[in-house]
Amino acid sequence: MSFKISNVLEYDNFIALDIGSSKIKVAICKIESWEIKILAKSSLRQNKKDFIFWEIADLNSSAKSIEKAIIKACQNIEKIPKDIIVGFSSSQELYDNISTNYVRQSKEKPITMEEIDEIIKTVEYKSLDKIKTKIEARLGIISTEMKLITTSIISIYIDGQRISNPIWFTGKNVKLNLINIFAPTGKFNIIKKIINWLGKNLISIIPIGITIPKLIEDTPFAFDYNLFVDFGYSKTTIVLENNSEILGFNVINFWIEVLEEEFKKNLSLNYFDIENIIKETDANYSKYKEIFSSFFDLIFDAISVASQDIEKKLFIKNIFVSWGAVSEILKEKMKEYFTQKNFWKNILVKDKYIEDKNLEELNNNSDIILASIVKVWKEMLGAKKDPIARILRYILYKYE
Repeated sequence: MSFKISNVLEYDNFIALDIGSSKIKVAICKIESWEIKILAKSSLRQNKKDFIFWEIADLNSSAKSIEKAIIKACQNIEKIPKDIIVGFSSSQELYDNISTNYVRQSKEKPITMEEIDEIIKTVEYKSLDKIKTKIEARLGIISTEMKLITTSIISIYIDGQRISNPIWFTGKNVKLNLINIFAPTGKFNIIKKIINWLGKNLISIIPIGITIPKLIEDTPFAFDYNLFVDFGYSKTTIVLENNSEILGFNVINFWIEVLEEEFKKNLSLNYFDIENIIKETDANYSKYKEIFSSFFDLIFDAISVASQDIEKKLFIKNIFVSWGAVSEILKEKMKEYFTQKNFWKNILVKDKYIEDKNLEELNNNSDIILASIVKVWKEMLGAKKDPIARILRYILYKYE
């Protein structure tokens, strides 16, 4: 069954959940007068034994850790919310950009949300057919084991004019540019099983590849050529956007654990000491310059290749980075690298870019993903309350 705007309920309180391979992050949210309020937040370190190759391998233990993180966040809250929204990230996600042109029977009749829903339905199966070869080549699984988890509208044109919200517009020719995101059914079901174990009501599972750009949607940066880079513990997620349209995303299967292993190989230090060195990269860079520099070159090369896999001719103007230990050195070296690659003559690298005052509690590098999940659901609630006034790039979530 397809998720529609008309199915959105009034969730006044909800839990936003980011399940990282290093830490679980939770935000308890409340909607007041259409605005979001962060009541509390928490983070809890993951048990490495619960993961194999940084994918959840122990459902029971992972669920208990998430429960602890929720209880920790709610210790001063009278009632724990029942509804929960979860960010999703996997190196096995695949996306397909697809366009559809639709000629309306009556150009005088105003466009409705139901009409947009019907247009989208017609392209879902075409999209899966398009990426069947990619599924088998990259993942080694058959297409029937993949699930369409999100369809996101990235742009709409009516009679050749780009608009932000089609509702109540009239016209003959409608063009939709969409991004469809697929994930292995098994990985999707793991999240559902955990939420069921917790006894919570799963509002939605959202791929973070489409949530991060939401954080700059109300800023002038949205119309630039942007690269978003989220450095997780075991994954690096990149998203490319141009003129407020998501071009695509990729997940690179390494980050900080590789740097930890380099320190472990070269120095007689335990992981706790290594973690502290990495957290204070600016202070420790000179002392361990060879290790840091070698690693930066490695990850920047990987980001460059992953970006060019999406768009051959890169023209990056801004890079937005997030990570719990983003340093000035990292930003400086990243700017040097991508400028030397001639992707832009003077690239801006930003690590704090949340301008929504209601998300100030989450305006730090380690909570960027959590903030983006909250931002998306705030928009969805706004769509329910007033679909005309909202900023359109609404997201349709697919359920059984």
